[in-house]
Amino acid sequence: MEKYPNVKRAALKILSMFGSTYVCESVFSTLKHVKSKHRSVLTDTHVKELLRVLMKVVNEMCPNITRIYNIGKSQSGLKLYAIEISDNPGEHEVGEPEFRYTAGLHGNEVLGRELLLLLMQFMCLEYLSGNQRIRHLVEETRIHLLPSVNPDGYEKAFEVGSELIGWSLGRWSNDGIDIHHNFPDLNAILWAAEAKKWVPRKMFNHHVAIPDWYQSTNVALETRALIAWIEKMPFVLGGNLQGGELVVTFPYDRTRSQGVVREQTPTPDDHIFRWLAFSYASWNS
Repeated sequence: MEKYPNVKRAALKILSMFGSTYVCESVFSTLKHVKSKHRSVLTDTHVKELLRVLMKVVNEMCPNITRIYNIGKSQSGLKLYAIEISDNPGEHEVGEPEFRYTAGLHGNEVLGRELLLLLMQFMCLEYLSGNQRIRHLVEETRIHLLPSVNPDGYEKAFEVGSELIGWSLGRWSNDGIDIHHNFPDLNAILWAAEAKKWVPRKMFNHHVAIPDWYQSTNVALETRALIAWIEKMPFVLGGNLQGGELVVTFPYDRTRSQGVVREQTPTPDDHIFRWLAFSYASWNS
Protein backbone atom coordinates (compact mmCIF):
# COMPACT_ATOMS: atom_id res chain seq x y z
CA MET A 1 0.00 0.00 0.00
CA GLU A 2 2.43 2.62 -1.27
CA LYS A 3 -0.38 5.19 -1.22
CA TYR A 4 -0.68 5.01 2.58
CA PRO A 5 2.75 4.03 3.98
CA ASN A 6 2.01 5.37 7.47
CA VAL A 7 -1.26 3.44 7.66
CA LYS A 8 0.58 0.30 6.54
CA ARG A 9 3.17 0.62 9.31
CA ALA A 10 0.47 1.29 11.90
CA ALA A 11 -1.55 -1.68 10.68
CA LEU A 12 1.44 -3.98 11.00
CA LYS A 13 1.95 -2.95 14.62
CA ILE A 14 -1.72 -3.37 15.52
CA LEU A 15 -2.07 -6.69 13.67
CA SER A 16 1.00 -8.15 15.32
CA MET A 17 -0.59 -7.32 18.66
CA PHE A 18 -4.13 -8.54 18.07
CA GLY A 19 -4.06 -10.74 14.96
CA SER A 20 -7.54 -9.60 13.97
CA THR A 21 -8.56 -7.09 11.32
CA TYR A 22 -11.83 -6.45 13.14
CA VAL A 23 -10.02 -5.34 16.31
CA CYS A 24 -7.56 -3.40 14.16
CA GLU A 25 -10.35 -1.58 12.36
CA SER A 26 -12.06 -0.83 15.66
CA VAL A 27 -8.92 0.92 16.87
CA PHE A 28 -8.63 2.96 13.68
CA SER A 29 -12.33 3.82 13.78
CA THR A 30 -11.91 5.27 17.25
CA LEU A 31 -8.89 7.27 16.18
CA LYS A 32 -10.62 8.87 13.21
CA HIS A 33 -13.29 10.37 15.50
CA VAL A 34 -10.71 12.28 17.56
CA LYS A 35 -8.71 13.60 14.62
CA SER A 36 -7.59 17.21 14.15
CA LYS A 37 -4.94 18.76 11.94
CA HIS A 38 -2.44 18.14 14.73
CA ARG A 39 -3.55 14.59 15.53
CA SER A 40 -4.82 11.57 13.56
CA VAL A 41 -5.62 12.01 9.87
CA LEU A 42 -7.25 8.60 9.49
CA THR A 43 -10.50 8.44 7.52
CA ASP A 44 -13.02 5.78 6.50
CA THR A 45 -10.99 5.24 3.33
CA HIS A 46 -7.99 4.13 5.38
CA VAL A 47 -10.16 1.76 7.44
CA LYS A 48 -11.67 0.12 4.34
CA GLU A 49 -8.20 -0.60 2.93
CA LEU A 50 -6.97 -2.59 5.94
CA LEU A 51 -7.95 -5.95 4.48
CA ARG A 52 -5.94 -5.11 1.37
CA VAL A 53 -3.04 -3.94 3.57
CA LEU A 54 -2.92 -7.26 5.42
CA MET A 55 -3.02 -9.25 2.17
CA LYS A 56 -0.25 -7.04 0.80
CA VAL A 57 1.86 -7.72 3.91
CA VAL A 58 1.50 -11.48 3.36
CA ASN A 59 2.35 -11.02 -0.33
CA GLU A 60 5.50 -9.06 0.54
CA MET A 61 6.56 -11.68 3.09
CA CYS A 62 6.07 -14.54 0.61
CA PRO A 63 6.26 -12.99 -2.89
CA ASN A 64 7.35 -16.25 -4.53
CA ILE A 65 4.25 -18.19 -3.47
CA THR A 66 1.46 -15.56 -3.34
CA ARG A 67 -0.46 -13.35 -5.74
CA ILE A 68 -3.22 -10.85 -4.98
CA TYR A 69 -5.99 -10.29 -7.51
CA ASN A 70 -9.65 -9.29 -7.52
CA ILE A 71 -12.56 -11.14 -9.08
CA GLY A 72 -14.79 -8.07 -9.52
CA LYS A 73 -16.51 -5.38 -7.50
CA SER A 74 -19.34 -5.11 -5.01
CA GLN A 75 -22.50 -3.11 -5.63
CA SER A 76 -20.87 -0.04 -4.03
CA GLY A 77 -17.65 -0.47 -5.98
CA LEU A 78 -15.41 -2.21 -3.42
CA LYS A 79 -13.05 -4.74 -4.97
CA LEU A 80 -13.46 -8.42 -4.10
CA TYR A 81 -9.87 -9.33 -3.29
CA ALA A 82 -8.49 -12.88 -3.37
CA ILE A 83 -5.02 -14.22 -2.69
CA GLU A 84 -3.51 -17.20 -4.45
CA ILE A 85 -1.00 -19.46 -2.70
CA SER A 86 1.04 -21.68 -5.00
CA ASP A 87 4.64 -22.42 -5.95
CA ASN A 88 3.84 -20.90 -9.36
CA PRO A 89 1.34 -18.10 -8.59
CA GLY A 90 -0.67 -16.93 -11.58
CA GLU A 91 -0.18 -20.17 -13.47
CA HIS A 92 -2.42 -23.21 -13.79
CA GLU A 93 -0.32 -26.36 -13.85
CA VAL A 94 -1.77 -29.41 -15.60
CA GLY A 95 -2.62 -32.10 -13.07
CA GLU A 96 -2.37 -29.77 -10.07
CA PRO A 97 -5.74 -29.39 -8.28
CA GLU A 98 -7.17 -25.93 -7.64
CA PHE A 99 -8.99 -25.27 -4.37
CA ARG A 100 -10.90 -22.26 -3.09
CA TYR A 101 -12.10 -20.99 0.28
CA THR A 102 -14.62 -18.14 0.40
CA ALA A 103 -16.12 -16.30 3.36
CA GLY A 104 -18.27 -13.31 4.21
CA LEU A 105 -21.26 -13.93 1.93
CA HIS A 106 -23.20 -12.54 4.87
CA GLY A 107 -21.22 -9.41 5.63
CA ASN A 108 -21.97 -9.41 9.36
CA GLU A 109 -20.56 -12.93 9.86
CA VAL A 110 -16.90 -12.06 10.34
CA LEU A 111 -15.49 -15.31 11.71
CA GLY A 112 -14.87 -16.84 8.28
CA ARG A 113 -13.20 -13.65 7.07
CA GLU A 114 -10.82 -13.65 10.04
CA LEU A 115 -10.06 -17.35 9.67
CA LEU A 116 -9.03 -16.92 6.04
CA LEU A 117 -6.88 -13.90 6.85
CA LEU A 118 -5.17 -15.89 9.60
CA LEU A 119 -4.85 -18.90 7.28
CA MET A 120 -2.95 -16.94 4.63
CA GLN A 121 -0.60 -15.59 7.32
CA PHE A 122 -0.13 -19.06 8.79
CA MET A 123 0.65 -20.68 5.45
CA CYS A 124 3.16 -17.99 4.54
CA LEU A 125 5.01 -18.16 7.87
CA GLU A 126 4.97 -21.96 8.04
CA TYR A 127 6.22 -22.22 4.46
CA LEU A 128 9.13 -19.92 5.32
CA SER A 129 9.90 -21.93 8.45
CA GLY A 130 10.13 -25.16 6.44
CA ASN A 131 6.92 -26.89 7.61
CA GLN A 132 6.86 -29.91 5.27
CA ARG A 133 3.07 -30.35 5.36
CA ILE A 134 2.51 -26.72 4.31
CA ARG A 135 5.26 -26.91 1.70
CA HIS A 136 3.60 -29.99 0.22
CA LEU A 137 0.24 -28.17 0.03
CA VAL A 138 1.80 -25.12 -1.62
CA GLU A 139 3.82 -27.15 -4.11
CA GLU A 140 1.09 -29.64 -5.03
CA THR A 141 -2.07 -27.48 -4.86
CA ARG A 142 -3.11 -24.06 -6.17
CA ILE A 143 -5.04 -22.47 -3.30
CA HIS A 144 -7.31 -19.41 -3.59
CA LEU A 145 -8.64 -17.53 -0.54
CA LEU A 146 -11.40 -14.91 -0.88
CA PRO A 147 -12.07 -13.58 2.65
CA SER A 148 -14.82 -11.02 2.00
CA VAL A 149 -17.45 -11.75 -0.66
CA ASN A 150 -19.79 -9.09 0.75
CA PRO A 151 -17.58 -6.14 1.79
CA ASP A 152 -20.54 -3.73 1.60
CA GLY A 153 -22.40 -5.69 4.26
CA TYR A 154 -19.28 -5.89 6.40
CA GLU A 155 -18.85 -2.11 6.28
CA LYS A 156 -22.48 -1.55 7.31
CA ALA A 157 -22.17 -3.88 10.29
CA PHE A 158 -18.77 -2.53 11.28
CA GLU A 159 -19.95 1.10 11.32
CA VAL A 160 -22.57 0.28 13.98
CA GLY A 161 -20.45 -2.20 15.94
CA SER A 162 -20.85 -5.86 16.78
CA GLU A 163 -22.49 -5.17 20.14
CA LEU A 164 -25.29 -3.05 18.66
CA ILE A 165 -26.28 -4.63 15.34
CA GLY A 166 -29.18 -7.02 14.90
CA TRP A 167 -28.87 -10.28 12.97
CA SER A 168 -29.89 -8.65 9.67
CA LEU A 169 -27.74 -5.49 9.43
CA GLY A 170 -24.95 -6.21 6.97
CA ARG A 171 -26.28 -9.66 6.13
CA TRP A 172 -27.36 -8.76 2.62
CA SER A 173 -25.63 -7.01 -0.26
CA ASN A 174 -25.91 -3.25 -0.69
CA ASP A 175 -28.97 -3.72 -2.91
CA GLY A 176 -30.71 -6.04 -0.44
CA ILE A 177 -29.85 -9.47 -1.90
CA ASP A 178 -28.93 -12.48 0.22
CA ILE A 179 -25.87 -13.66 -1.74
CA HIS A 180 -25.89 -17.07 -0.06
CA HIS A 181 -29.31 -17.86 -1.58
CA ASN A 182 -28.74 -16.04 -4.86
CA PHE A 183 -27.32 -18.89 -6.94
CA PRO A 184 -29.28 -20.96 -9.49
CA ASP A 185 -30.94 -24.17 -8.29
CA LEU A 186 -28.99 -26.66 -10.42
CA ASN A 187 -30.14 -29.56 -8.24
CA ALA A 188 -33.71 -29.36 -9.55
CA ILE A 189 -32.47 -29.25 -13.16
CA LEU A 190 -30.37 -32.38 -12.67
CA TRP A 191 -33.12 -34.27 -10.84
CA ALA A 192 -35.61 -33.42 -13.60
CA ALA A 193 -33.13 -34.74 -16.18
CA GLU A 194 -32.66 -37.92 -14.16
CA ALA A 195 -36.43 -38.42 -13.99
CA LYS A 196 -36.53 -38.20 -17.80
CA LYS A 197 -33.58 -40.64 -18.03
CA TRP A 198 -31.42 -38.02 -19.78
CA VAL A 199 -28.39 -38.78 -17.58
CA PRO A 200 -25.80 -39.56 -18.86
CA ARG A 201 -27.01 -39.78 -22.48
CA LYS A 202 -28.16 -36.15 -22.86
CA MET A 203 -26.76 -34.58 -19.70
CA PHE A 204 -23.76 -35.32 -17.50
CA ASN A 205 -24.15 -35.24 -13.73
CA HIS A 206 -20.72 -33.68 -13.14
CA HIS A 207 -21.58 -30.39 -14.87
CA VAL A 208 -24.96 -28.71 -15.11
CA ALA A 209 -25.05 -25.54 -17.20
CA ILE A 210 -26.60 -22.39 -15.74
CA PRO A 211 -29.94 -21.82 -17.50
CA ASP A 212 -30.34 -18.73 -19.69
CA TRP A 213 -33.35 -17.47 -17.73
CA TYR A 214 -31.23 -17.12 -14.57
CA GLN A 215 -29.24 -14.20 -16.02
CA SER A 216 -32.39 -12.08 -16.26
CA THR A 217 -33.32 -12.56 -12.60
CA ASN A 218 -32.29 -10.39 -9.65
CA VAL A 219 -28.65 -11.46 -9.43
CA ALA A 220 -26.23 -9.47 -7.25
CA LEU A 221 -22.98 -8.18 -8.74
CA GLU A 222 -21.11 -10.18 -6.12
CA THR A 223 -22.92 -13.38 -7.16
CA ARG A 224 -22.13 -12.75 -10.83
CA ALA A 225 -18.48 -12.18 -9.94
CA LEU A 226 -18.34 -15.46 -7.99
CA ILE A 227 -19.96 -17.42 -10.82
CA ALA A 228 -17.59 -15.93 -13.41
CA TRP A 229 -14.63 -16.77 -11.14
CA ILE A 230 -15.79 -20.36 -10.65
CA GLU A 231 -16.33 -20.81 -14.39
CA LYS A 232 -12.89 -19.35 -15.18
CA MET A 233 -10.86 -21.33 -12.64
CA PRO A 234 -10.84 -25.16 -12.88
CA PHE A 235 -11.60 -25.70 -9.19
CA VAL A 236 -11.91 -29.33 -8.15
CA LEU A 237 -13.11 -28.47 -4.64
CA GLY A 238 -14.22 -25.47 -2.65
CA GLY A 239 -15.51 -24.52 0.77
CA ASN A 240 -17.44 -21.53 2.09
CA LEU A 241 -17.14 -20.42 5.73
CA GLN A 242 -20.15 -18.92 7.50
CA GLY A 243 -20.96 -18.07 11.08
CA GLY A 244 -23.90 -18.75 13.37
CA GLU A 245 -24.24 -22.55 13.37
CA LEU A 246 -22.05 -25.57 14.06
CA VAL A 247 -22.95 -27.45 10.90
CA VAL A 248 -21.34 -28.67 7.69
CA THR A 249 -23.50 -28.66 4.56
CA PHE A 250 -22.58 -30.37 1.30
CA PRO A 251 -24.27 -31.44 -1.98
CA TYR A 252 -27.08 -31.88 -2.36
CA ASP A 253 -28.10 -29.25 0.16
CA ARG A 254 -31.79 -29.69 -0.65
CA THR A 255 -34.50 -32.32 -0.43
CA ARG A 256 -35.47 -33.99 -3.69
CA SER A 257 -39.11 -34.64 -2.76
CA GLN A 258 -41.39 -31.61 -2.77
CA GLY A 259 -42.90 -30.76 0.60
CA VAL A 260 -40.43 -32.97 2.47
CA VAL A 261 -38.33 -31.11 5.02
CA ARG A 262 -35.76 -33.80 5.84
CA GLU A 263 -34.54 -36.68 3.67
CA GLN A 264 -31.28 -38.12 2.37
CA THR A 265 -30.27 -36.69 -1.02
CA PRO A 266 -26.79 -38.14 -1.59
CA THR A 267 -24.59 -37.41 -4.58
CA PRO A 268 -22.74 -40.22 -6.40
CA ASP A 269 -19.59 -39.16 -4.49
CA ASP A 270 -21.38 -38.71 -1.15
CA HIS A 271 -18.72 -40.72 0.72
CA ILE A 272 -16.09 -38.11 -0.20
CA PHE A 273 -18.19 -35.22 1.12
CA ARG A 274 -18.98 -37.12 4.30
CA TRP A 275 -15.28 -37.80 4.88
CA LEU A 276 -14.41 -34.13 4.27
CA ALA A 277 -17.20 -32.96 6.60
CA PHE A 278 -16.18 -35.42 9.32
CA SER A 279 -12.51 -34.40 9.01
CA TYR A 280 -13.33 -30.71 9.26
CA ALA A 281 -15.75 -31.17 12.16
CA SER A 282 -13.31 -33.39 14.06
CA TRP A 283 -10.63 -30.72 14.02
CA ASN A 284 -12.92 -27.73 14.53
CA SER A 285 -15.54 -28.88 17.05
